[in-house]
Amino acid sequence: MNFAIVLAAGVGQRMRNGGLPKQFLKLMGKPIIIYTLEKFEESQEIDKVVIVCHGSYTEHMQSLLRLYQIRKADRIVVGGNDRQSSLQRGLDAVIEIGGQKDDVVVIHDGVRPLVALPTIRENIRVARQYGCAITVHPVTESVVITDSGRAEMSDFKKRADTYSLTAPQSFQLGKILEAYEKIDGMKNESQDDIPLLDAAMVYARTGGEVHLVKEQGANVKITTPEDFYFLKAILELEENKYVFGL
Repeated sequence: MNFAIVLAAGVGQRMRNGGLPKQFLKLMGKPIIIYTLEKFEESQEIDKVVIVCHGSYTEHMQSLLRLYQIRKADRIVVGGNDRQSSLQRGLDAVIEIGGQKDDVVVIHDGVRPLVALPTIRENIRVARQYGCAITVHPVTESVVITDSGRAEMSDFKKRADTYSLTAPQSFQLGKILEAYEKIDGMKNESQDDIPLLDAAMVYARTGGEVHLVKEQGANVKITTPEDFYFLKAILELEENKYVFGL
């Protein structure tokens, strides 16, 4: 089986709206989280969805699932104090609803509603073949990587070899669970300065081989007010294409 874990436990402080978390803000009459969940509802490859939600909004989430008829959402769980603990709670829920070690789990951000169905499909294919797949977007500008205020020639990277990480990230369930078990045993070891912000970094840190799924679309994460209005423009464009048959 193929499971999706949709992370929607954030409070969206950078949106500066002072009200609902960003995943519940409405665009064209529909909450952002519903646009995201509809992609997994539509995906023929996804069998069940686990939603990791902020504890104060689980009832609200449940009412949205009923209103918008999201039938694949099999479980809502309360998130943890950070992304990693929230993700682990999502993985626990996948096990509880029948996940097996050779099943694929697709991890996605609730505020990334523009993910394309072919991207989900390719994530599952690559994860099933290799154990892990992460979605990346080729950068369009030149990149320099330096830890100081100056750069040497070696700090400039080829644009063709540079990517930004988006989502989803997908894994064979047994392999990502094993990675989290290993990382717990490595907490006293010296590590790089790079914090382990997501599952792919945990997987790589524990020796897993990460495979890339390259995408071209505008799979933006809604983090700031500017992102919100960008998403609004994209949705309006898609709506106009549908209306005018483009």
